[in-house]
Amino acid sequence: MTENNPGEEKKKAVRAQIRNGVAALVILIVMMLWLSGAFVRKIGPESADSRTAEHSAKSTLPTAKVELQTFPLIIEQVGAVRSRSEAQVSSHLMAQIRDIRVEPGDLVHGPEDGGAPTVLATLDDRTVEAKLGQARSQVVALEDAVVAARANVQKAASDYRRYQNLLKNGATTAQRAQYARTERDVATADVARLQAQKKQSEEAAREAKVMLGYTVITAPFSGRVVKKILDVGDMAAPGRPLFFIDSPSRAEMHAVVSESILSSLQIGQQIEVGIDALHRKTMGTIREIVPSADNSTRTVLVKITLPASADLVSGMFARVFVPCGVYHALVIPARAVREVGQLYLVDTVDAQGAIERRFIRPGKTRGDLVEVLSGLKAGEEVVVP
Repeated sequence: MTENNPGEEKKKAVRAQIRNGVAALVILIVMMLWLSGAFVRKIGPESADSRTAEHSAKSTLPTAKVELQTFPLIIEQVGAVRSRSEAQVSSHLMAQIRDIRVEPGDLVHGPEDGGAPTVLATLDDRTVEAKLGQARSQVVALEDAVVAARANVQKAASDYRRYQNLLKNGATTAQRAQYARTERDVATADVARLQAQKKQSEEAAREAKVMLGYTVITAPFSGRVVKKILDVGDMAAPGRPLFFIDSPSRAEMHAVVSESILSSLQIGQQIEVGIDALHRKTMGTIREIVPSADNSTRTVLVKITLPASADLVSGMFARVFVPCGVYHALVIPARAVREVGQLYLVDTVDAQGAIERRFIRPGKTRGDLVEVLSGLKAGEEVVVP
């Protein structure tokens, strides 16, 4: 018996493996049947009596025919809300920021409103003030120098005329008369030189005055402050943005449209736009179609003007609904469709009055109707509960 023990143990192990395999197969079959809906009473196989009852009740069940209808073909394209007037406000000169008077979200007024534009920030103006004062002092000094030089010209001219008369009477030499003429010419040249220097100083003063105006940064147009980049104490520099401002009253959508539907769009066309975040649809007007397509995506940028709205924020996701003709689709009443899990079912009635359950693939819902992509044919009847 001791010799047969290893054989018996091996047989027992094989039988255990067979039992485990059969159990796993049964579990797999049961799961497949469950997933296919075999254990759901609504879609399970009916008995002959229930089929007979359904057949006899056919006359009392309301039905509707599967119809082929024509609908407009609308293709959605995506984009974003932008402001037609967007500005990156920066400084014209390098200076330290002394004061900031607005915050993101504040409304600002520009010069087009007729009043003084809103002051966004002020810069340290001490250096510019010093240059302006220096230029003005030079202008005053040169004005005095010009007055003195003109007096010298008058004196030199008078001396030259006197020596000319003396030369005619033989009371002086030609050399002395020539010297007087040279003095007159030099004095005249000094006046011209001082006047040129005065003009340069006046231009320097005007430039310093303009630069002083640049130390007060104002809104370029009426709108809303979207972002503030720098703070008090930071160094402002030309080309370095301080604020981002946009105009909500001039909102538009920038849509990236496939080149294949570009022929359905034209400038001035009214088109429907949807703003998902606001759960709103509105009509816009195509303002511009950029005459260049992206080489990698084969898309074209289309700019659509939107109605003014205070709750439109630059960067919001938006959709544009492009009409591209019509298409035909089968439709049935939405009430005829039953949803079981991820399956969509309808009951159809054949010519003999027998009720048959069908799996369908529904499409878009249009009011009380739903499109049927597959599973039914035109003219068939479906039961409408």
